[in-house]
Amino acid sequence: MKWILALFVVAIFFNGCKTQEEIAQGQMVENLNLQVSEAQKLTAEATVRMQQLEERMNSITGQVEESGHQRQTTTQNQIDELKAKLLVIEENNKTLNTDITQIKKSLEDQKVYLDKVLKSLTKISKTKPKKKLSEYDAAMAAYKKGHYKTAKGMLQDLIEKKKVKGSKRARTLHNLGMSLYILKEDDQVLIYFSKLFTDYPKSGYNKNGLLFLGKSFNRLKKKEEAKQTLNELISRFPKAKQAKEAKGILKKL
Repeated sequence: MKWILALFVVAIFFNGCKTQEEIAQGQMVENLNLQVSEAQKLTAEATVRMQQLEERMNSITGQVEESGHQRQTTTQNQIDELKAKLLVIEENNKTLNTDITQIKKSLEDQKVYLDKVLKSLTKISKTKPKKKLSEYDAAMAAYKKGHYKTAKGMLQDLIEKKKVKGSKRARTLHNLGMSLYILKEDDQVLIYFSKLFTDYPKSGYNKNGLLFLGKSFNRLKKKEEAKQTLNELISRFPKAKQAKEAKGILKKL
């Protein structure tokens, strides 16, 4: 009996020890479960943070990429704008070069022209001065220019001082008579055109001389003298235009 009782006590002791060990093991398991739960919690939180970090990284990466794209786009736009400006500058340079070429050509042409003018002026300056006109030539020049008052004095001087002879004298008498007719000095016209007809009856200057002599008679109201003079013109120079005009005047007398 004592032996059985001893075994029972030992069994109880061992059962008691095992129960404590199981308790200790259960506590360890619970602690481990808690640690695992904490670890899982921490892991979950870390995972969430990692996800958040990834999202932020993705966002930042997107922003960086977008910013880079924008910068790239801006840079490309600037490059395109610069290229366009360069093209405009090149075109302007081409136009400017063309204008410069034209200006150079114009200046060269002007230089050539000025050289010619200067050469001409040099030649003119070296040309001997013209000889002074004779009294006869000066009188004829004044008459041709219509300076009848000046011509009148010069022509009268040639006639009165007998400085001209022959055809020159006939021409001088004619031009003097015409100058006097234009100046309406009809009394003087009668003298010089009559002298022309008397001294040089065969001269061609009498076509005008007789016509204007007749007109002067007409202006002086000497109708008969005018008719005789005009008829003489028609008789001597029937085909002359002055004869035709004389016929017209005769019809009105």
